[in-house]
Amino acid sequence: MSSAIAVRDEITEAKITEYLDALGSTTSLLPAEKKMFINIAKEFGLNPFKKELHVTAYGEGKWRKCSIITGYEVYIKRAERTGKLNGYDIKIVEDGDSLKTMKAVVTIYRKDWDHPFVHEAFYIESVQYNKDGEPNAVWAKQPRFMTKKVAIGQAFRLCFSDDLGGMPYEESEVPQHERDVTEPENIAPEAEKPESPPPGGRQRTPEEAEIDSLTADIGRILKEEDPDGLGYFPKGEVDANRELCRNARKAMDPGAIKKLHVFLLRELAKRKAECKPVPFAEEEFRNDIPDGMYPPSDDLF
Repeated sequence: MSSAIAVRDEITEAKITEYLDALGSTTSLLPAEKKMFINIAKEFGLNPFKKELHVTAYGEGKWRKCSIITGYEVYIKRAERTGKLNGYDIKIVEDGDSLKTMKAVVTIYRKDWDHPFVHEAFYIESVQYNKDGEPNAVWAKQPRFMTKKVAIGQAFRLCFSDDLGGMPYEESEVPQHERDVTEPENIAPEAEKPESPPPGGRQRTPEEAEIDSLTADIGRILKEEDPDGLGYFPKGEVDANRELCRNARKAMDPGAIKKLHVFLLRELAKRKAECKPVPFAEEEFRNDIPDGMYPPSDDLF
């Protein structure tokens, strides 16, 4: 029996309920929220007693929010468990004293890949704000550490998409409101704060969230340029891969998007290693791209 299965077998509904009882969360969670938390813990073998998974819920009615989140250490442990992780490093890159240009860069080495996977997360795109429009308490106190956590979570989900796909997000990626929205006086009138339901009037499934994350990163890969402003993918390839991505997204085929994502990651790493960026107007689309790929809507690119 593998270690992954062994850990999963220990996560029973009784054990998860015991955890919720100990926290006093059993009565505060709605039945559907409790069921979702239990199912996610069992499906991914996440032990809440080891702080591998936790849940926060607040608000009432249409303002009700429930977040099920994990820690960045879980991503690293799961990647190590695959036997394919060959180390990683992370660094902060700053240009001057302004946090607006700060970013965290993660480099992951896989034993089965010829080139490392590199991902970056910008502070300005990751920071969470309070109701006054200022960075919340945690982000204000340790902006570099929080940006690193976001970068690690995103990088490991993308680099090990087959193993980590569908897992809950790392807590630093999930907005934490610094106010109690359960009090009626804290809720703005509907005319001032109209409800903005997600497309289709429902919350995205973990599979849809994973697809959105992968397709957004595909857009980033296709637009990446060298220091001289030359793209690693010529215009013909960019257009062709976007079309493949759109078609696959419409089909809601996560397997296809993962294959395209992995292919483009390897191709980008190879071209960077060869230092052969090309102007977007040159070269024709090559015929070695796998068939049946799919992507996102235009606004993700």
